[in-house]
Amino acid sequence: MRVLKKIVFTLTAMLLLLIVLPALTVWSCRRGLPPAGEKTERITTKVWNHRTQELMALPLGEYLAGVVAAEMPAQFHQEALRAQAIVARTYALARLRSGGGPGCDRHPDADVCTDSTHCQAWISQEQAYSQWPFFRQRVYWNKIWRAVTETGGQVITHQGRLIDAVFHSTCGGSTENSEDVWTNAVPYLRAVACPYCSHSPRLTETVRLKREDVAARLEVEPAVLRLQVLRSTPSGRIIDVDVGGKVMRGLEFRTSLGLRSSKVSWLEENGTFSFTTMGYGHAVGMCQYGADGMARLGHSAEEIIEHYFTGVSVQRVRWEE
Repeated sequence: MRVLKKIVFTLTAMLLLLIVLPALTVWSCRRGLPPAGEKTERITTKVWNHRTQELMALPLGEYLAGVVAAEMPAQFHQEALRAQAIVARTYALARLRSGGGPGCDRHPDADVCTDSTHCQAWISQEQAYSQWPFFRQRVYWNKIWRAVTETGGQVITHQGRLIDAVFHSTCGGSTENSEDVWTNAVPYLRAVACPYCSHSPRLTETVRLKREDVAARLEVEPAVLRLQVLRSTPSGRIIDVDVGGKVMRGLEFRTSLGLRSSKVSWLEENGTFSFTTMGYGHAVGMCQYGADGMARLGHSAEEIIEHYFTGVSVQRVRWEE
């Protein structure tokens, strides 16, 4: 009898381990639930989904998890993910209409949109899972949820006010002053050295374009096309360039030609331009691959943020959880 009881107990335990628990895990994943014991922030964020063309009302925690998943590789160091969560939270709260922010100027009912060229990218948990290997999905999502929940309420301020928490993929050795890329000088968006992003796969790229294609993209005649840098930053990123009697800002030049960076050199041979870029993105604010590099050297999320944003503080704001 005792032997029979032991056999029944063993079979029941095996059934529980092999069938019931995995089924519950899969169910919770599909329901989009955070890991057990975690809590999301209960501020509601109105998000315009540019893919589905609909307005979503998301709890702030859910929104931030989707931003971190979309904007930063989940295999990055945990402190880099934490820094990204703090940056994303600051960006969102600064635009929250219910808190007096300006919202998304392209969508009057939204606080932010999911277009990365305008606000912050965002993807759902299901979309994130589709991009990751099956055996890493739950691990990666847990990492992202921890980054969001463990930094709950943390924001970046300058002189007591939320900053414009901008970021980019790879600076290529140095970030830039805001006025050299855009127009306004912002005291906390200052150029800083960044020897931490050399492991980025986006560090360099070469793009080849026919002369006629370059002229068309820059909206000048091929016969008068010439490229002459008028001003550049100390790190070599273009501020102004003459493209044939027309002066363009570096950001416009880069965007028109579809280049990763305005830190670019070129060579023309046989009617074809070869453009070689260093870095990826506008290079203002936090360098994401640099954040990962700093984290792997032992720096905390707060130290990462204070390196890339000059004279700021990481503070905790209070709201009803």
